[in-house]
Amino acid sequence: MNLSVYAQQYRQDLLQRLVPFWTEFSLDTLHGGYICVISGKGEAITFDKWIKWHGEQAWAFGKLYQLTQHADFLQYALQGADFLLHFGADTKDNWWEIVDCTGRGVLVTSDAGAEAAAVAAWSLAHELTGEEAYAESAKKTLVKAVRRREKGLQKQSEAIFSGRQLKNIGELSALAKALMASQKLMGEKTFREKGEALLYELTKHFWEPRANIVLENVFPEGGYSDCLLGRRIHPGRVFEAFNAFYELTKVLNKRRIRQQLAQHISHLADTTWDDAYGGYFHWLDVKSLPASEPEAYYKYAWVQLEAGTALLRAYQVLQDRTLLKHWQRVNDYLWQHFRDNSKEGEWVGVLSRHGEPLFTLKATPEKNAYYPIKNLLESADLLDILIDK
Repeated sequence: MNLSVYAQQYRQDLLQRLVPFWTEFSLDTLHGGYICVISGKGEAITFDKWIKWHGEQAWAFGKLYQLTQHADFLQYALQGADFLLHFGADTKDNWWEIVDCTGRGVLVTSDAGAEAAAVAAWSLAHELTGEEAYAESAKKTLVKAVRRREKGLQKQSEAIFSGRQLKNIGELSALAKALMASQKLMGEKTFREKGEALLYELTKHFWEPRANIVLENVFPEGGYSDCLLGRRIHPGRVFEAFNAFYELTKVLNKRRIRQQLAQHISHLADTTWDDAYGGYFHWLDVKSLPASEPEAYYKYAWVQLEAGTALLRAYQVLQDRTLLKHWQRVNDYLWQHFRDNSKEGEWVGVLSRHGEPLFTLKATPEKNAYYPIKNLLESADLLDILIDK
């Protein structure tokens, strides 16, 4: 297994096949920010703009600039970061999920995902430019996002007759990524307190001790809900959570938690892979009951990307070569099925269980360049470490 070849392939494909699509088709040169829904041929499908999408995309291109020092990538990243400064929230700091082409609010957000993505983008923008406006916005937004979320969850826990309320692990992972991105901007005490709280929530609320698994959706105060959403095992969200919390467990010296999570990644690699057709399922039922929606069996590119990074990190922790075999398997599946060889480049987003592309759009409210750039860069760095050893 020549790991150096894979590391080179990851970086090369990003710069030659994936990134050119976004720099050519997704910049809104008239109103600022990015075009978020784009056909396979580069046509804009709508000019509405998703705020979380902007934060993720700005962060991803900031990381590309760190790698290449290519000035165009920095300008691309700052176009998203600046759009967020002006249009991410209203005058009362209520964050939008969607705005129109000019930045006027369309739909308010229902969780902290948009704020967390903006914090990560601004923290990196400050690191790259030294502009204090990014740093101040990142610090203020993260503190308010955490406080607002805590109050919301407390209110849900106390509201007996308000219906079933569940929280999602994806939001927790987004906050963990935002906290790590803004570490240099936070005081050590504040950083540690918020990091400890996030780790506590991950291990005490989302970890189901009876089955020894991490759930996707739990009650606001933590705990298993025996319903369709509550029974869902979402391997992609757990791979993502491990990747999000990996560095945090190192900074806070939580070796036992990191090892426990790595062992769970190893378990997921065995139990959520589709042995018949390849790829990790989108989700499965904790009771092994049939899925209620067909998309449970779909194969999403971001899930396979997060899996590859998580498996390399889990190998670092456990030194179990079986994890490298699992990584090789998902790596081969990913490059065989998701890389788009059309002249426009980029990647396919979703496949049927059998491996056929389900739609041709290259950008959607759920799909941008974030997961490929993030995971291919991180996986390449992890492979370099393994090579050095």
